[in-house]
Amino acid sequence: MSSSISVPGYSSSNRVPGFYFALDGSKANTATTTRRVLLIGQQLGSSTTTTGVATLSGGQSDAIAKYGAGSQLARMVTAYRQIDTSGEVWCLPLADPADGKAAAGTITLSGAATTSGTLPLYVEDQLVQVGVTSGDTASTVAANAATALAAVAALPVTAAASESTINVTAKNKGVTGNDITLGVALLGQMGAQSIPDGLTVATANLAGGTGTQETLASVMAGLGDRVYDLFIHPYTDTASLEVFKSLFDNTTGRWSPMAQLYGHGIAALRGTYGQVTAAGMTLNDPHMTIMPISDSPSSPLVWAAQIGAWVATSMRDNPALPVTGLALTVLPPTDAGRFGRDEQNSLLYDGLSTHTVDDSGAVLIQRLITTYQTNTAGLPDDSYLGIETLMTAAICLPDMRSYLAAQVGGYILLDDAAKIPAGAKATTAKLIGKLCVARYRYQATQLWVQNADTFAASIVCQNAGNGVVKLLMPYDFANQLWVIAGNAQFVKS
Repeated sequence: MSSSISVPGYSSSNRVPGFYFALDGSKANTATTTRRVLLIGQQLGSSTTTTGVATLSGGQSDAIAKYGAGSQLARMVTAYRQIDTSGEVWCLPLADPADGKAAAGTITLSGAATTSGTLPLYVEDQLVQVGVTSGDTASTVAANAATALAAVAALPVTAAASESTINVTAKNKGVTGNDITLGVALLGQMGAQSIPDGLTVATANLAGGTGTQETLASVMAGLGDRVYDLFIHPYTDTASLEVFKSLFDNTTGRWSPMAQLYGHGIAALRGTYGQVTAAGMTLNDPHMTIMPISDSPSSPLVWAAQIGAWVATSMRDNPALPVTGLALTVLPPTDAGRFGRDEQNSLLYDGLSTHTVDDSGAVLIQRLITTYQTNTAGLPDDSYLGIETLMTAAICLPDMRSYLAAQVGGYILLDDAAKIPAGAKATTAKLIGKLCVARYRYQATQLWVQNADTFAASIVCQNAGNGVVKLLMPYDFANQLWVIAGNAQFVKS
């Protein structure tokens, strides 16, 4: 008499008496998928690290040693780790654009100091203090300032004095260098910062950088099958964003059913309200989130790294949690540059995310959305609006896949009417549907999804023949609480 029960490793021809038990953990797998973040940026030209190859990050000092102090990638690692100190981070170093030109700016001094003090210079949000002695000429202060700037290896620029002018040049070539700002006494009197009497300082932000990442497409194509939840990068030029859009495509990219690698891009964009709105209207990618930063002195790549760090930590906690009210360690935009409520609402209709600034000057994430705005018919479409929906999907779908693989992987597929003996490694489309319902109910207990009974009643499972089961799974992802609106209707007695 044959048996339908399979005992792995036990020979059916055995005649030796005894008790033979196999250990099968296929139904006990509770391991979760590793959550990874990929930081993408340029290393210095002097670095000997191989470009285009992602490696596990060893932290800030490791990034500086590999990619160079002040490089895009080293700065991103530093910024990311200020928020997320424990998550798994990978780094993908890129070379400067082959025909790129470095952006350049100037700090010009005039006059002579009539009092001793400290000149507070800023490169982006990094303060460099220069000692000034009464009687110092503009040329003397410029020379001392250039020396002080050169002593801070973490700065993204080099500096050299030419009489009373300090010439500042980006360490990395390319258009991203045009985002580097220069400033003086940004915190003003409230921050105990001022220019020593007798001196005048004029700054010209870096400009003239040219060149985009012409190898980005080939590098992305060579990433392999390792899953990264987030792709954090400094590139917001049209060509680069098109590369990422293709990379994540629902049909042919990492979100396709044939790849199931998923991932989401995060970047930041400097510009006025008009400039960022114009940029937002050209975007339409369900897997990219871009935060306008207005005139914040902090670098867009620092903003992107810290936003990504908060998204990563939120994913590990619960992907359905709204990513809002979380503080970044960046300098805020000026009062004039801050976006008001009406502007924020407009940005959220233009595919751009928003932030707020509290009374203490702290920058807080307000809402993160994708740049997706219209469907293939050109009609408004909010199906991929919130980043939380995509993050939840990126956890639910692999979870469902892993569960089904553990339950029925390697099974025989039979017609729904088949009678399957107990213990037999066989299943039907109908039984697979029941497994999907069971796992969906588990996902509902995790608060990732909702309305499990509706899912159970509406799921469609078809045996399509040739060993193929097709499922129509009516997922209803958890929502986020964004607005409470009430009418305070008062009376007088």
